[in-house]
Amino acid sequence: MELIEIEEIQELIREEEYLAICQGDDSVAQEALENARVYVQALADSYGLDYDESDAVLRLAVKKRTLAELYIYAAEWTTAEQYKTETSQLLAPLAPVSSASGELPKKAAGYTESGRTDWQGYR
Repeated sequence: MELIEIEEIQELIREEEYLAICQGDDSVAQEALENARVYVQALADSYGLDYDESDAVLRLAVKKRTLAELYIYAAEWTTAEQYKTETSQLLAPLAPVSSASGELPKKAAGYTESGRTDWQGYR
């Protein structure tokens, strides 16, 4: 698996913006990249997919989410939201589809195991 490098993130935004956000400290970008990896990996896991950064869609999703994390750090909320939306749009087609019975697979995002049927509420 070929991991994304900070240089790939730097290529996605203007140099002035990167310098303004990171102030010459690449650890800011590294932390944003790690946060993005965790986010995309968790989502992939919830969809029942293997996380592999060499997968083109997951790789692009990590890059977009990294940009969102950088703009969150810079308090550029509108730009951050734009990148978060792009990440969601990339990952949406990978989500599991409900079965004919209308039930989601057990690893799907939003799936909750049903509880007891005899529960009568708080007394």
